[in-house]
Amino acid sequence: MIYRLKAALIKCGALILGLTVMLAAASVPHSRARAEEPEEGRVLKVVFSEVPGFTETDEDGTRHGIVVDYLNEIAKYTGWEYEYIDLDGETLVDEFLQGNYDLMGGTFYQEELEQYFAYPDYNTGYSKSVLLARRDDDSIRSFDWKSMSGKTIGVYERAKENTRRLKVFLESNGIDCTLKTYTADQMKDGNLYSYLESGEVDMLLGNSGGDANVFRVVAEFDSQPHYIVTTPDRQDVLEGLNMAMEKIVDSNPHFAQERYDANVQDSSTASIALNQEEKDYIAEKKTVSVAVLKNWHPLYCMETESDLHNGIISDMLTEVGSFTGLEFTYHYADSYADALKMVQEGKADMLGAYLGTDEEGARQELALTKPYVDLNDIIVRNKSVSYPSDGLTGGVLEGRELPGEIKASEVKYYKSATEALRAVDRGEADFYYGVSAVMEQEIQNYRFSNVVPNTLINDRNDISFAIARPAEGQLLTIMNKAINSLSAEQKDTLANQNMISTGTGSLTLVEMIYANPFMFIVICGGVFLLVVVLILVMARSRIHSARMQSSLAKAEEESRAKGEFLSRMSHEIRTPMNAIVGLSDLTCMIDDVPESVRENLSKIRSSSRYLLGLISDILDMSRIEQGMMTVDSEPFYMDQVMNEIESMMTAEAGRQRLDFRMNLQMQDDRRLVGDAVRLKQVMMNLISNAFKFTSAGGHIQVDIAEAESSPDKAVFTFKVADDGIGISEKDQKRIFESFEQIGTNYTKSQGTGLGLAISRNIVELMGGKLELESEPGKGSVFYFTAAFPVDVAEDDDVRKEQPEDMPEGYLKGTHILLAEDNDLNAEIAVELLEMQEASVQRAENGKAAVEIFESSKPGEFHAILMDIQMPVMDGLEACRTIRRLKRKDAADIPIIAMTANTFKEDVDLATEAGMDGFVTKPVDVQYLYQILRRVIRR
Repeated sequence: MIYRLKAALIKCGALILGLTVMLAAASVPHSRARAEEPEEGRVLKVVFSEVPGFTETDEDGTRHGIVVDYLNEIAKYTGWEYEYIDLDGETLVDEFLQGNYDLMGGTFYQEELEQYFAYPDYNTGYSKSVLLARRDDDSIRSFDWKSMSGKTIGVYERAKENTRRLKVFLESNGIDCTLKTYTADQMKDGNLYSYLESGEVDMLLGNSGGDANVFRVVAEFDSQPHYIVTTPDRQDVLEGLNMAMEKIVDSNPHFAQERYDANVQDSSTASIALNQEEKDYIAEKKTVSVAVLKNWHPLYCMETESDLHNGIISDMLTEVGSFTGLEFTYHYADSYADALKMVQEGKADMLGAYLGTDEEGARQELALTKPYVDLNDIIVRNKSVSYPSDGLTGGVLEGRELPGEIKASEVKYYKSATEALRAVDRGEADFYYGVSAVMEQEIQNYRFSNVVPNTLINDRNDISFAIARPAEGQLLTIMNKAINSLSAEQKDTLANQNMISTGTGSLTLVEMIYANPFMFIVICGGVFLLVVVLILVMARSRIHSARMQSSLAKAEEESRAKGEFLSRMSHEIRTPMNAIVGLSDLTCMIDDVPESVRENLSKIRSSSRYLLGLISDILDMSRIEQGMMTVDSEPFYMDQVMNEIESMMTAEAGRQRLDFRMNLQMQDDRRLVGDAVRLKQVMMNLISNAFKFTSAGGHIQVDIAEAESSPDKAVFTFKVADDGIGISEKDQKRIFESFEQIGTNYTKSQGTGLGLAISRNIVELMGGKLELESEPGKGSVFYFTAAFPVDVAEDDDVRKEQPEDMPEGYLKGTHILLAEDNDLNAEIAVELLEMQEASVQRAENGKAAVEIFESSKPGEFHAILMDIQMPVMDGLEACRTIRRLKRKDAADIPIIAMTANTFKEDVDLATEAGMDGFVTKPVDVQYLYQILRRVIRR
């Protein structure tokens, strides 16, 4: 029995629409546990699997689709409530047959399945089968049966019912096609699209549109009916279904089609495409001129002062441009009649909005496109007359006709709605017929005390574009295709978003007195009192504002002073530290240095690095407090950044006798865009903290995994776990605050308590959140997630060369100009360069450097090392001056900043000035050699 059920299910194809539910691996038990019988008003469990158009869930958790709409309608008659259970296609049938659920929607009917499913007497509509063709295949025209004859259609062997219905469709429409059958083994990625894409078949039988950029629907026909079913032992549920669905069909026979139209995109709309002749026309035409009126609410509003919306015409032509590739320019007319004339005389290709019928357009030698929006035409009349009645004078816009059903003894024509409404207000005309939205706008803008709308007339006016007859080339067809490619919902959205009232409602003083004298007196008295109160309030507020302004200015001045002080102190500290580090490096390079001296020098360098770290942390927190912390967007490779961290931290782990491991899991080695320096700073902070709070013999595990991947974005999770002392729950929030530390006095002495606060802010700037899981005595886990765009640029010269020890004498033969005002730093730099056998000439300031270079022979110097802060002329100005010199090597000679200014702004300024590299003080000798190696090679 089980085998026969599985075979029957596989034979019928899909139970749930849009899914191929194959039960070859599913098991159906011989007996099903009977769930408690649902009663009216109770909650029924409903199987829910995501199927486009039938059972879908929005991001906010709202469920919708044909099945949901039917269940909601059924609940009105039964009082049922529903609990939707999310299942995938591989398990939902098996779960349902075991009696775990009460209802399942979107189920096809098969006679042999009646022993397993209880079908109600009424279905919930019919699924649609479609024939797909390649979008670039112009030989098959959508819904043109003749163009399909002689073609080959690919079908799936197990879709027997759909294939049978296809044959009926072909036979009934006289279409002669060859069917080519494919087996399950021939599917690729679960579909047959590749055979259509390669041209092996001309069309493909399916139940969805596939990739809309590659395929289009050329025919659609009803396929199998689908039902909401229960199991045979749920007779009470089945009776409720039959009762409710009978009432639904009885009250609205079109309910199924309405639900289908509301939830499933019209395939005929999605299949519209331009042919080659139309594409050639667009390539030649490029731009279409459109005649419009300025301030033509709601049709054209781009020139209005309110700037609330662009207007229906502009928004519609934006959609047309997206579909066709055409561009549109606007020619402004003073009146609707003038706009018509511009099109009739060929001064514009198209009228933005024609307000009449096809018959009226024909009389005016105009061809109308398909309507893109419908607005209401109404009558407004003078309050002293009645409509309809005899002897009335009617008004209408020049270029329009008064419809035959609107009776008037005399018709007057006006250039604008404003002019017409003024005439009605003065009694020069009894009524005016026009577009409701336009008149509402005008009535808001002007005071027409004698004008009232007449609710007896509320005619629909289909608005179209208009082209002079005979229509130029392919323009009419192209416009119709573009308009038809939009769904009714899209058109309604374009209209609704432009039906914003932009009226000013302004009144002159005379008009206000005339409208309501008593109210005017009350308002004047109120205004007088209000002015007195405002004068008193303003006097007090000015005093308060002056105090606030003074306090604000003082706070801003203090903030600027603080920032300048920290920047200056950073520079002043780094300058002597450059001497300390430089002299340490030079001393270590001397042969036969005693080991005790080397050890002391190593401790000096270690202390220097620690001091630099403290300075950097304090500067970072200052920038965070001032809102100046930013992250860059530059290309980098994740594996390169993590490998650099691993190489730096592995040695430190060995010195502390810690088991340190890093694990990087990536789907592919793509180039990403982000701030690799800040990312490295965060990871180094977290790993250093793990080292600091983990005893010898402990373990630190760093995991970096690519959690999500798409062609344009990669999402990574970063996790640093240790088995150290852990953090109590009360301390877990406090440690992310500035200057907060936990642990022993020894560990507290090893930092400022700023690392985690800085790291948290950097992670937030990257769009993530730094989080912590910890328990005292069991270690801590810090983790966060960050998304990085994928760099799609072709240039792949991003991977940095790893610093390496230069062979002795590598710079032999090179002549370097050094601009440095500090004598000790200059002495150190000269000696470091001469150790590599470079020739160095020093300049005491920027001006001297310019003069030395200017007096040198072209090519005499191979590179310039330039300090930034120098007397007489700073390094930035010196670089600009050199670049402006009219000599061959001025634009090409490598100029490298070697400075104690370390902010990102300093790097940007150096690059803007024309520098080729940036080396911070204290100078990393190997990095300096590496930079020189690269620029001199170039």
